[in-house]
Order: sequence, then structure tokens, then C-alpha cells
Amino acid sequence: MNAALASDLELPSCSAAIEVDPLPPERLLAVDADPVAAFIAPDGEAWVGVGAARWLDGGAGSAALWSGLLDQSPDAPGPMAIGALPFRAGEAADPLWSGLLPGGVVLPERLYIQRGGRAWWRLTLPRRESATLRSRLTQERAWLAQLAAAETLPLAAARPLPEGDAPQRYADAVTRAVARIRAGELAKVVLARRCGVAFDTAPAPAALLARLSERHPNCLRYAWKRGARTWLGATPETLVRVDGRRLATQALAGTRTSERAAELLASTKDQHEHAIVVEAIRAAIAPYCVALSPRREPVLRPLRGLAHLHTAIEATLRDDVDFMRLVDALHPTPAVCGLPADRAAALLRALEPEPRGLYAGPFLRLASDGGGHAVVALRGAIVAGRQLVVPAGAGIVDGSEGEAELAETRVKQRSVLDAFGARDGA
Repeated sequence: MNAALASDLELPSCSAAIEVDPLPPERLLAVDADPVAAFIAPDGEAWVGVGAARWLDGGAGSAALWSGLLDQSPDAPGPMAIGALPFRAGEAADPLWSGLLPGGVVLPERLYIQRGGRAWWRLTLPRRESATLRSRLTQERAWLAQLAAAETLPLAAARPLPEGDAPQRYADAVTRAVARIRAGELAKVVLARRCGVAFDTAPAPAALLARLSERHPNCLRYAWKRGARTWLGATPETLVRVDGRRLATQALAGTRTSERAAELLASTKDQHEHAIVVEAIRAAIAPYCVALSPRREPVLRPLRGLAHLHTAIEATLRDDVDFMRLVDALHPTPAVCGLPADRAAALLRALEPEPRGLYAGPFLRLASDGGGHAVVALRGAIVAGRQLVVPAGAGIVDGSEGEAELAETRVKQRSVLDAFGARDGA
């Protein structure tokens, strides 16, 4: 498969890999490079990119990443692009998101790959440097073996950052949104808010991501580090996954604490919210598919501390569909924006006081054969020095109440903060 990366055109880039001793993938967040991007799956597979050989232009198809790239290690796992995309393209960064936006999709210069208990280190360099590939791989294998275990560093004590009247303003925004829904302007909108904590000393992003991996092993862990800031999290929600012509996605909407999970199956409000998401996803992928799975009843998806309503959706793709087109077609889902999407997006811009940045945007890995996996970047935190800020949202439909939706955002935020031994101000 990797040999297909070679073409008759000039080969401006070469890539090669060497097998290395496995290490905790979170450790690589301590490497000084721009960017560092991690995609760690629940099944133990992991990809961590260090530095950039190529960036994907916003308007280009994914094939642009692989054009003229020669893989000199066809027996090793192939090159993989990793990316973090914003919730809203072109959104201006506030001080919190400064440096992390606008995200991007990058073919890493150096890539750690972990699969089936084995690991590889891959280098992708300009063709003029291809003669150094093998010697550099040997040197960097030794360097990897000596990396300090940054993921084991202790976390200092943390205290909640003041929220002021922000919780009340959020509850009021829910009330205003429900009024617009009852007026028939839209069916659903997802409103997000932030909370934060301050550590006594700046936490290591590697240690934070490792804590999330320990606490939420059944979620996809992700990280996007640029300069002194990192966006990282452990999300339960797949946006889309493609293997060959098989597409898999899901609707994940409706939330309770683990103790109250059974309420979801009996809740008219949550069933309604979930059905909106299911139908919107099916409608979004239908133009790209030759076959779509029958509708299914939702089931409970248990997580640590939380439970959601979950419906799996599968399809068979047409031959000519680019993975990034699917990402664009599905994002944003009603689970993170609302329905109709344009009206919901306009309303959340009016009711949310801060930009979303990379929160609730796609986080993805992309292979040279056209396959890929994109998740929705939820249950995350922005790490900036000693401060850690956690955004979370709740789906607002007819029947939503401000205090109940505020409580739902706190439950989601605590699922992140509890991993670090920190709590919000509730």
C-alpha cells in the first residue's frame, strides 16, 4: 500500500521508519517541537506527530498531503497525518486560545506509531536530505530510549478560578434559547461555557494526558500543542471513521451521571434531543453513500462517571469520496451545534460570550490510502501555564431548564477535572 505513495513526478519528500521500543505515547508531549499532536485510541494504537513536514491547506483535498511522497519502509506502518480543526473556521482567538488557533492538519516530520504491542519511529524529510534518513533514525531511536518520563510527573494542588456571575448568565442564556425554540426558529441549540482551575505550579501536559488515559481508557485521547499552550482531552465521540469503503459514525446525545443512567431511556427530552442528532447525521452522509444501515433504537453508552444515549450508524461509501469532504459534511453535528445548523450557529454566537476555538471541532488522523478517523474534541482542557480551562456544553431543546443544563455542563467538566484531582467551583 505504501509503495503507491511514489509517483512518476518529482519526489520532493521521502519517508522511512524504524522499529523502536514502545513507550507511553503521552511522553512525547514534552518534546520541544511545533506542533506536537497526539491521537491515542482505546485499543492501544497511537500516533504522535512531532514537528511538521507538510501542512494541509484549508481548501485542498487530502491527496495533497501525499503527492510526491516516497515511502522507503513499505513493511512498516505508513505515514499518518494528524490534525485539530476549529469549531468555526475563521474565528478570532481570544487570549485563551491564542497560539492554538487556527489548528491545522499536519504530516509530521517525526511520527511515533504504536500498534499491537510494537512501535515504530518514522521520519519524513525533503528529498535533498534523504541520504541522512537511516542514520538519523538510528540516532533518534537512542534519543527516544533516553526521554525523561514526563508523564509520571506529579501534579500540584489546584484551586477553582472565580466564575463570578457566569453560571447565572449561562442559565439565563438557556432560558432565552428555549424561548427561540418555542417560537419555531430552530429545534435545538448547544450552549457551551467554561470553568477553570489554577495549579500551584504549571502542570506538564504529558502528565495531564496520562491522567486522562488512566481515568478514561475507553475514550480517544488527543492533544495539540503549539508553543506554551496545549489543547488535550479524552473524547467519547467519533465524528466519522473510514476503512476502505466502510463508514462508521455515531450519534451521542443525552447525558446523565452514571448513577442516573437509566433515566435516559425514559426521558422524553433526551430521546427527542438524541433523535434530532441521529436524523441529521444520516441526512449528512446519505449523498456520499451507496448503502446506509437501518435505523436503530438508542442504547446506553456507559463511561466513567457519565452515561449517554448512543446510536451506531454504518454505511458503504461511494468510490470517489475524500475523507475531508465527509468531515466537512458532518461537522458540526447537532450534538455540538444544533438544528438547523445555520440558525443554531448564529444563536450560539449571540449567547456564548467566548470563542469555542478547537473545542467541539474535529480532531483527526488521516492515512495515505484515504482512510481516516475523526473525533469530536470534547471533554478537553486548554493548558496555559498554571491555568487549565475546561469548556463544556449542553443541548437545549423545548423543555430544557437553565439550572439543569448548567448542572449537565458541570458533570462533563468534572469528568475532566477529576482526572487531575481538581474540581470546579460548584
